[in-house]
Amino acid sequence: MKMKILFGMPASNSWGGPASSEPPFVKAFRNLDADVTEAVYVYGDKEKPTPFFERVRRVVKTAFHFRRFIRQQDFDIIHLNTAFDIKTILRDSFSLFVIAPKRAKIFLKLHGSEAQDLTKTNFLGRFLIRYIRRKVHGFGIHTHDELENFKALGFDADKFFFVKNALTFGPKELGEFTRSRKSKGDVFELLFVARFVPKKCLIETIEACRIIKDRGYDCLLYCIGDGETRQTAQELVDRYKLQDRVIFTGYLPETDVSAHFFERDILIFPTKYGEGFPNVFFKALATGMPIVSTPFRAARELLKENKNYLACTTEPESIAEKVIELIENEQLRHTISDNNREFGRSLTPESVARDFFDIYTDILNKNQT
Repeated sequence: MKMKILFGMPASNSWGGPASSEPPFVKAFRNLDADVTEAVYVYGDKEKPTPFFERVRRVVKTAFHFRRFIRQQDFDIIHLNTAFDIKTILRDSFSLFVIAPKRAKIFLKLHGSEAQDLTKTNFLGRFLIRYIRRKVHGFGIHTHDELENFKALGFDADKFFFVKNALTFGPKELGEFTRSRKSKGDVFELLFVARFVPKKCLIETIEACRIIKDRGYDCLLYCIGDGETRQTAQELVDRYKLQDRVIFTGYLPETDVSAHFFERDILIFPTKYGEGFPNVFFKALATGMPIVSTPFRAARELLKENKNYLACTTEPESIAEKVIELIENEQLRHTISDNNREFGRSLTPESVARDFFDIYTDILNKNQT
């Protein structure tokens, strides 16, 4: 008998990686021995932040929507995309209580977690964490650092599985693409893709762009996204007279963002977040882009400095130095590009779907009743 799975999918206009990584993964899953049903599950904000009461209304509506699914059909696995912080703990605890699955096993794919910040949470937080520990049969995480943080909260390590996100690139596929090879005298096109919030370091990246220019290198910086730091960033561009060096595109659809990974030369990814498995970073990697990034958790665990990326701090001087090193060292750029293309083969939807099928089978075998 086919495995029956209910996938909770993020809305197509949600911010973040799940909206781009989950649809191709689920599509590939349909080609395996599984009966797949999809339903939209609340995940994060959409293109604009959601007001509090609207967020609450969405969570309640979604939970009862899933409850009706469960009452009408008998599923083996319910797969939900989420994170692990105080807001998502509140949402997911309520949702699981309302959904009240009987036979189905719950799998939470965590696209980020802040478990390390919850060891001293209040009574309500501890109560909800215990509830999730009991009700969830499996968790998808990206790194051993995350696992250790969950073990410190009393979670059973056997419930955790290391997963990756599936990547697609729209009309232009990886096999058809050859990255251009530039020399240091050429114009280098730098790429920054993120929500424009302080922890994503757009301001520091523009400061780095000024340093690169002052040292005599010819670069263009493409800034894709929007958010609270955009006005400050544009004022900084005006102050430094970088209007011909920095391009703000605003928010772009996922397919348009993907095109930039093929067209630009270096990704700049400094972040003060812990980061889970950021799709921007790994999409750039899969296309063979050389990358300058802070060494967040997944980068430290899955990749190697100087082989897949150059590690910087969030200081502008550090970012600029690493970009300049890539511009100066053509062989290093080519080596990183080749290494990254090779790693990217493990991130196809087909490969990721097979991994998840094995995980679900393991969960069902462990929880036979």
